[in-house]
Amino acid sequence: MQVFIDTSYFFARLVARDQWHHKAKKAVSRHLAAVTSSLVVNETISLLQAKGMFSAALTFLRGIRDSPDVRIIHVDPVLQAEAWDLFGRWGASGANPVDCASFAIMRSLGIKKAFTFDAHFRTAGFEILR
Repeated sequence: MQVFIDTSYFFARLVARDQWHHKAKKAVSRHLAAVTSSLVVNETISLLQAKGMFSAALTFLRGIRDSPDVRIIHVDPVLQAEAWDLFGRWGASGANPVDCASFAIMRSLGIKKAFTFDAHFRTAGFEILR
């Protein structure tokens, strides 16, 4: 089964003082095929950098780029157009453009579950795994 991994999960897993850290550490399952996007990777390293954790951002980037355990999807023009349409639908509820790109990817790949602590995924009809 494929599962999408969101920024909130990556951040919680990496940052021990994050409120969701312990849940994120427990959530990993080797029986799932992990999928994320280049946008989520960028958002994660930007968040780490903004929190003064450049070294952690670089370590995360180096690790995920070559990881055989995580498939990174790059948003093409078709997915981007769908993401923008979804932003028109979900943006007012607080879903950001990266969330909407994640929703578009999940829909295109038939992924129904996500490792995330972001309630917008549930609002958009996906199951949240914690």
